[in-house]
Amino acid sequence: MNVNKIMLTGRLVADPEVRHTKDSKPVVSFRLAVNRYVKKGEESKADFFRCVAFNGLAKVCEDYLKKGKLIAIVGKLRTSQYESKGQKKSSTEIIIDDMQMMDKKASSKETELINVG
Repeated sequence: MNVNKIMLTGRLVADPEVRHTKDSKPVVSFRLAVNRYVKKGEESKADFFRCVAFNGLAKVCEDYLKKGKLIAIVGKLRTSQYESKGQKKSSTEIIIDDMQMMDKKASSKETELINVG
């Protein structure tokens, strides 16, 4: 059995970028900063992941996500190879299957858990 599943919680580095396929389906991409565990007294560190959402989930991301928003995602890793200026390169991104917004609502103390996907 093969398994390709990743779960991350982090903050958006910038507002999502929206584009559309040839048949007008939305595609959203953004980078997610995920803090690493560090020992007490060490400077905090983060890893940055490229994330992509399609169709209805892309529309939700476009409408609700902004720079700095705390979210949890579930998805799968996808690696692709390409050539740039005669050199072979690779790129890894997370294809999002599910997403939850985790920020607290401004008007209440309840956590905003909007489950989409």
